[in-house]
Amino acid sequence: MLLGVFFIVSALAKLVGIDQFEIYIFSYNLLSLNLSFLVARLVICAEVLIGIGLLANIFNRWVDTCAMLMLVLFTLFLGYATLIGRTDSCHCMGPLVEIDPAKSIIKNILLLVALVFAMGAKPWAWRPRWYIWLPILLVPTVTIFFRSAPDNWLFGPSQEVYNKEELDHANAPGGVLHSLQLSHGKHVVAFLTPGCQFCQMTDEKLTHICQRNNLDSTAFLYFTPSQDSTIAPLTLDTHTFLRPAYQIDLNTYSLITYGQRPILFLMQDGQVVATSHYRNIDEQQIVDFLK
Repeated sequence: MLLGVFFIVSALAKLVGIDQFEIYIFSYNLLSLNLSFLVARLVICAEVLIGIGLLANIFNRWVDTCAMLMLVLFTLFLGYATLIGRTDSCHCMGPLVEIDPAKSIIKNILLLVALVFAMGAKPWAWRPRWYIWLPILLVPTVTIFFRSAPDNWLFGPSQEVYNKEELDHANAPGGVLHSLQLSHGKHVVAFLTPGCQFCQMTDEKLTHICQRNNLDSTAFLYFTPSQDSTIAPLTLDTHTFLRPAYQIDLNTYSLITYGQRPILFLMQDGQVVATSHYRNIDEQQIVDFLK
């Protein structure tokens, strides 16, 4: 029963930090962004259902086998993460406990040992009918997908509001952005703010989209607001995001974006052809656009 509680707590912790968990899965560049959304929720569902099965103390052979298989698979994945040098949090306990893959392997080994001892527990004699246990299994699954539906289920393509005139003025000769040559070629332009959680995750999404699809990294440009009220030459800020970000004055930044952040533009020869916010970033759209 303690193992059952642990599985459920672990699943709920992942659900609380679902945005970070799905980006963590995506960061391995093995799955597409949309598939990472789905896999993250399936992992949470599996943990909840196994936890319920352990707590129920019925159908023990089947439940114990599933629990053992999940722990082994998790451990193999964490072993792979350790081999490739990943030391960031594996999000096994969501944002509640920051734990790296190596330490999480030790945790899983202890859980496996505990499960071996727990497998000797005598199950209850009561065997519920299918119309009792099936809804108990379906309700958590439906609730998880309803409580936190994948972004690609909820958010389709949209046209974000921005100030086209101010953006054109900034790109024109003498404008603050003219030196970056946005009026030539294709660019993925993101307006982000340091310290903004969703801006940080936008940076992570775009970085892994670029790496996974072997895109030209120079096509990705970030802009952050500067407290300097004057329009100064753009300077590089390499301290906040995974790639350099250019600072522009706060007034220009706010006029272009109407204060929205993060906001993403796909620009071709100086014209915005598509926009998105954090939730509807489309990996395939960016790949098709740049390639």
